[in-house]
Amino acid sequence: MSKSVEWGRKPRRDAPVKLSDVAKKVGVSPITISRALRNPEIVSEDLREEILRAVEEMGYIPNLAARALAGRHNGIVAVITPALHQYGFTDLMVGIEDRFRDTDLTVQYSNTLHHAEGEAGLLKSFLTQKPAGVIIAGAESYRDLLPLIDKAPCPIAHVTDLSQEPQKLVVGLDHYTAGAEPTRFLLSRGYSRIAFFGRGADVRSRRRIEGYEAVMRQAGRFDPDLIIGGDAPSRTGLGRELFARLRERVPDVDAVFAQSDELALGVLIECKARGIRVPEELGICGFNDLEFSAFVEPSLTTVYIPRQDIGYRVADMLLRAIRDEPPDEDRVDCGFSIIARGSTR
Repeated sequence: MSKSVEWGRKPRRDAPVKLSDVAKKVGVSPITISRALRNPEIVSEDLREEILRAVEEMGYIPNLAARALAGRHNGIVAVITPALHQYGFTDLMVGIEDRFRDTDLTVQYSNTLHHAEGEAGLLKSFLTQKPAGVIIAGAESYRDLLPLIDKAPCPIAHVTDLSQEPQKLVVGLDHYTAGAEPTRFLLSRGYSRIAFFGRGADVRSRRRIEGYEAVMRQAGRFDPDLIIGGDAPSRTGLGRELFARLRERVPDVDAVFAQSDELALGVLIECKARGIRVPEELGICGFNDLEFSAFVEPSLTTVYIPRQDIGYRVADMLLRAIRDEPPDEDRVDCGFSIIARGSTR
């Protein structure tokens, strides 16, 4: 047994590198190192490179808790979302990450899985950690959030349906219109028995159902049996299952407006299995314009949402607020567009 290890005592681990260790190596004060890491532009390029090289070589990891105590915030932007597990959220994340990439801020995500009762608790937890700012990307309800937002010590930006409460630092779209216009599009292509596929599990999908229903009523075509959803997440297998159930109760259905491209793909697969010709006998419109939608056969008509742009713009809006700079706009409607492809006439 080595003489350097006493019996019954664990070997000593190397002590973590401290800010003062980096300062000693570079030959400047710890406060200079701290300021340079927070705001690299305040030091010369040569000193900045020397500091970064020392940080890399020594393996220094900034203490965010200490940073929060010493400054206005801990350098983290918190993102609260109900949909981190869904394909469509990826582009939103890319937009957010793109905007913060060249800053000294770090992004941290938390997923509510559409549980409205957890939203306020998550926000409260983040706020106790002194974040630089918060993005709430798709809150189900603002009833419990608004009192926390009003008293928050940092700016909070939002991705919302534009009917929701926040009036400042908001980027989103009108989901009622995003339900109404694709329905009008399908009617204009000669379809009349148009089904709506979706659970209405969140405020955005419920608003789209309202838009769909309003247009179908105006056309004298509304039938509640044409609205169908399931308890499972919006996946391809569920699309097949829902279409099979729909054909049993509404055999003359001639179009489906699905609330995700995964659901729409399931409808397309089930049509092929049943020998139903698309778009001649059945039209299909999806939602989100995921990558595969342009490459299936026939390609899917769908609703394009500029998710990456939404992510970038809400991050930019928040960053300006963190820096006490006025935003270009306080409330932005990013809109949507209908991409007509082979699955509709």
